Amino acid sequence: MNYVRLYRRVEIDGKKGKLTLKSYAKVPYNISMDIESSYASGSRETTTVTVLGMPKEDINYLAKGANARVYAGWYGENGISNNVGIIMEGKLASPTPSTVDSSGKSTTITIVDGSDYDKIAEIKKKVTTARSVSAQKTLDQTITAYNSKMNAQRRKWIDNHPNATSKQLRAYSHTIITKKNAFAKKKRQEYVKQKANHTAKAKVSKKTKYKPLSFAKNTKGSSIIKKIAKEAGIKIYKLKLVYDKKFTKGYTAKSKPMAAIKSVASQCKTPISYPNGRLEIADYSKNKKSGLHLNYDTGLLSEPEPQDDSDDGLQHYQVTALFRPYFTTGYIFYLESTVITGWVLINSGTTSITDDSGQSTLDVVDYSKYKKKNSQSVKKAKTKDQKAKEKLDAANRKKLKEKQRRRRKK
Repeated sequence: MNYVRLYRRVEIDGKKGKLTLKSYAKVPYNISMDIESSYASGSRETTTVTVLGMPKEDINYLAKGANARVYAGWYGENGISNNVGIIMEGKLASPTPSTVDSSGKSTTITIVDGSDYDKIAEIKKKVTTARSVSAQKTLDQTITAYNSKMNAQRRKWIDNHPNATSKQLRAYSHTIITKKNAFAKKKRQEYVKQKANHTAKAKVSKKTKYKPLSFAKNTKGSSIIKKIAKEAGIKIYKLKLVYDKKFTKGYTAKSKPMAAIKSVASQCKTPISYPNGRLEIADYSKNKKSGLHLNYDTGLLSEPEPQDDSDDGLQHYQVTALFRPYFTTGYIFYLESTVITGWVLINSGTTSITDDSGQSTLDVVDYSKYKKKNSQSVKKAKTKDQKAKEKLDAANRKKLKEKQRRRRKK
């Protein structure tokens, strides 16, 4: 089936309700709408939608922070078959006021990928510790506290009676000692009686602190990410780590949740991306190959161009092709050209859709080489972690031997 008609749809959950804008060259859905979208590994991107002649009542729906979705694709000649899909989901930024250009009045709507999780504050858990103090110790503390009170009272009396004679001072001191002895005798008698009746109870003191979210030794990276995301309300659409590292010393999230997740993902050699505006932490080398064979008959528009500005050790190519809604980070397809032929993986890309055309500019890498690089990265990480573990085990054995040696000396 040949796809001949471009379809675009924007949905915005505005302050006045849901606003839907459609365009696919069919009355009444034939408004002029241009879409510029981009996607890349490791960063949130933006999509801009420029609408010509947008009614004021529709503009009033737009509000910063509103949820928005952008769909696009092609319809076939029969007007039924299509490959329409979501190309972006995110939050509305401040809309650009309507401007008048050569084509008429236009309104630009800017949408940012996904949710802004970077602003979520550090997670701290309430920890209450209870300490039990024996009844005997509590008795001693009570007597000591009373004695301190009496001593303070004696010092105050001396300060208030600077002209007191030695006889008066001895008499007052004797009174204080008598009170202290009487109090101690009374409390000890009460304790002896309670002990005989088995009613002497330990005193429990509680202390509350707020501590960062912590994880035990040997916790896997995936478990840490899932827990942090759950506590912070971060929605991860896909989690598949390249290397599910075990944190032998445990892990403490002493930063904002998203920063902690990025740190753990980095140590697990896994990129963070927002395909279609949805947060993913995924090993793209494990993605399934698509059924697309891209050549000049199926949408390739020009020969791929090798890129020289890559810093990841892989050869990148720029591919220009007919737009497809499923083009996004991590998508794998078969490319047929004179420059490169074989399975390739999309690293990043941009999409441009107008009333007359729809095309994507893709940054791709050789899939087999990407997969090999990931494998080597995992191997290096495992070797490094194994050496670190052996070093830690050796240090622990040394500490244990030293502890045993000190015990034998005693």
